[in-house]
Amino acid sequence: MRNPNSRPARARGVALITAMFVVALATIAAVAMFESSNIAVRRAGNLAESEAALWYANGVESWTKGILKQDLKNNDIDTLGDIWARPVDFLPIDNGTLRGRVEDLEGRFNLNNFATNDPAMLRIYQLQFQLLLDAVGGPDAAKVSGLGSAIRDWVDADNERLDLNGAEDNEYQGLDPPYRAANRPMQSVSELLQVRGVTKELYAALKPVVTALPTIGTRINVNTAPAAVLFALSRTVDKGNLSKFVEARVKAPAKTAEEVLNGGPNSFLGPDKDMKPETQISVVSRYFELQAEVFIGSGRVALYSVYIRPSGGGDPVVIAHSTDAD
Repeated sequence: MRNPNSRPARARGVALITAMFVVALATIAAVAMFESSNIAVRRAGNLAESEAALWYANGVESWTKGILKQDLKNNDIDTLGDIWARPVDFLPIDNGTLRGRVEDLEGRFNLNNFATNDPAMLRIYQLQFQLLLDAVGGPDAAKVSGLGSAIRDWVDADNERLDLNGAEDNEYQGLDPPYRAANRPMQSVSELLQVRGVTKELYAALKPVVTALPTIGTRINVNTAPAAVLFALSRTVDKGNLSKFVEARVKAPAKTAEEVLNGGPNSFLGPDKDMKPETQISVVSRYFELQAEVFIGSGRVALYSVYIRPSGGGDPVVIAHSTDAD
């Protein structure tokens, strides 16, 4: 005989399961909405922090313009004792900190000097760069003798190899992935990584001592250049005198470039008829780079700005500007 209570029991079971399912869905939806709300709040907070950090970074950029302009009024040479050369390692700000420093880009070897149309100057730049490789390149430097020719081919306007060490489209199009030589001055030092023969290790070694300035034929400021760059100015460098000069120049910089030549009070460069170091040195700079980092909350913004300072005393101008954020 059929049990008259069987259908209602099943119905009650289905209703209970349905109710539990609805409650589960509601719980899932509530949790999802809560998580979504938290994510939205965190995202809004991160955006606000990043925006504030960027405003601080832009403020540092403007402040640096004033520092560079004031420095030109203070003296007519550029040294590591100048106001622009004083790094800020820790400066408290609202909800965070900032730090920054200014580097003299004319204390570095300008890779775009290889774009010169003067064969005699090109030869000098090749010799300088090879000495620079010897000073900082480590084991990789020995493998890339003639790298200057490949850089020359990268920055010159034609598609003809300078010599057997050069590299143009034919060499780069055989790579995976293939690409072409830029055949224009470098916009950034990072382009070195695309030049044949440059490894990541070699790039890391060269990065602190090279630059890519828009002016071809820039000289080296002896008061600010790293020792490796000064060593590369000539094959007649007196290493002992060079070390003494680098140690003393913050308080006793060269007032004229001639002081570091043979017989001068800060002398470390001897005569060199091939490299002509007297034509490659200076004590005045126009190009500088700001490197600033701003930390607010959990966010970070880094700013890199390149300035040119008019020699006539006008306002410094930012000619390149990039940021990255975490």
